[in-house]
Amino acid sequence: MLSRILSNGQVTPRSNSVRESMDSARTLILIAAPMGVVVGAAIAAYDWVVNELLWTHVLLQPIEIQIASPALAMLLAGLLLQLFRVRSSSMADEVVGAYHHPSGAMPTEAAGAKLAASIATMGLGASAGMEGASKWLGATIGSLMQRGLNKLGIRSVQWDVRSALLTGGSAGIAAIFRAPLSGAIMGVESPYKQDIARDALLSSLVAAATSFWTFTRLRPATPYFPITFHYTLVSRDLLIAVPLGISAGLASNLFLWTLARLRERFNGLRLPIWARTFAGGVLLAGIAWIAYCVVGKPVTLQSGLPVANDLLNGKYALLMCLAIFALKLLATSITFGAGGVGGLFVPTATIGAALGACWDALLAPSHPGLYTLLGIAAFSGASYSSILFAAVFIAESTGSVFLAAPALIASTFAYVVAAGVSNSRSQKTRREGLDEQLATIPIRVVMSTQLVAAFPAQTLEEFARTTLLEHHFKALPVVDSNQGFKGMIGMQHLRTIPMAEWKTSRVADVFDINAPTLGPNQSLAEAESALLAGPYDYIPIVDPATNQLVGIISLSDVLRARNAGPVDNVEPAAIG
Repeated sequence: MLSRILSNGQVTPRSNSVRESMDSARTLILIAAPMGVVVGAAIAAYDWVVNELLWTHVLLQPIEIQIASPALAMLLAGLLLQLFRVRSSSMADEVVGAYHHPSGAMPTEAAGAKLAASIATMGLGASAGMEGASKWLGATIGSLMQRGLNKLGIRSVQWDVRSALLTGGSAGIAAIFRAPLSGAIMGVESPYKQDIARDALLSSLVAAATSFWTFTRLRPATPYFPITFHYTLVSRDLLIAVPLGISAGLASNLFLWTLARLRERFNGLRLPIWARTFAGGVLLAGIAWIAYCVVGKPVTLQSGLPVANDLLNGKYALLMCLAIFALKLLATSITFGAGGVGGLFVPTATIGAALGACWDALLAPSHPGLYTLLGIAAFSGASYSSILFAAVFIAESTGSVFLAAPALIASTFAYVVAAGVSNSRSQKTRREGLDEQLATIPIRVVMSTQLVAAFPAQTLEEFARTTLLEHHFKALPVVDSNQGFKGMIGMQHLRTIPMAEWKTSRVADVFDINAPTLGPNQSLAEAESALLAGPYDYIPIVDPATNQLVGIISLSDVLRARNAGPVDNVEPAAIG
């Protein structure tokens, strides 16, 4: 962050802003740029294995083997998931979940098995795309790299693991899409439905650029959706983008509802993981056979990018477009409902292309394939709860900036109609405000552990001299010889005893045994409420298991936490 505006509205001094700017520049040069290079090379290798080593060889086989290949793909994926006890088949959503976790680190216990399962899923023809796996692989690399750098203890390469995770994920998307700006936007948009992860924006832009450069040195740099026309903006297109976007939003809800129901059905089967995925693979083979009979090609296999480009070039009539829409939607839902490992974006782009191609077939577009492109932007944007990414991706992947205008209108209306329903189960609506942050930060992070306490056997004269005169406290916790908390004593209690009796009266005679306390795992929000409502300037922090005093917190501690912003890499506060 180049500058920070504190909650009291004051701007940090210029010297602090300059220092933060220098720190940001150092992070971009020493961490983000090299991370993009590493991720770009890794994605190039991954792309070669999936598309050249496996899928190209599947396409050389007889059509019967091509149609049957998803059954083998899902069987192998399920066996890997079960054998290595992979907890979740999710990839892109696991990145979002890790970003929102206090540690901000990707789980890596079974990362190799998960990567292999994704290669099997996509390389052998199940209906999944590579962007989810690329985002996951980039985020895993970014997380591991930054955790290693942080352990070195060198200040110049210290950084937040959560930001590194998103930076690596953005670099992975940029490489596989051959679209650096789209990769950066998708990376920082993905954690939220109505916000972006601003702290990782600059680093994601840099890493996306170096990742794209590295990938294009090693793999073909062909755009995702090459077009043969030069688009000029037409007013009629902006009007048609509205109902097209509405239809895409409704279709996205249908897709996500189907996906959710199939997940429930497959997870409810009392079968081992491999049997569930294999059952899904058999269904995928059946759908591929139906597609072959109806369309003339098994168009539901793999991500569907060639099919999307065929739709873009007008190779299918209206009924065929409807058939591809329905069959691809069902195949993608089964793939991920049954536990396939991969990405959803390219399959959803293919579904959106089929929907848009229906509009192309019904209406005469100003340019051939225009509504197919708008269908891609609207349907995929709605499915991901994204407005910016889908429209920018269409402009960047076609090389036509004017397409961004109708794509923005279509994706915005699709987003509104989708009403926040997303294929990501870990997305949050927006970034947490200060009050929400305080509710997640435990008291132990900011409480003072350098304690001054009174003892029950002390005379009031000793308490007044040592506490009020030497330490200038208005109240203190009372503890026994084992640091067990007994209560609070303050100036108001001294006033209840005449000063002449202070030499003979003891703390035990007057202290407040009902003083409020909090536990170290409760939140700062609870501490703030207790301090504002309570009779003391301090709240004792007591271990509920041992009743020992472990800290103390004041309102100034809470205010400092508000001004400092979120606290990273801590376990969340206890609820309740």
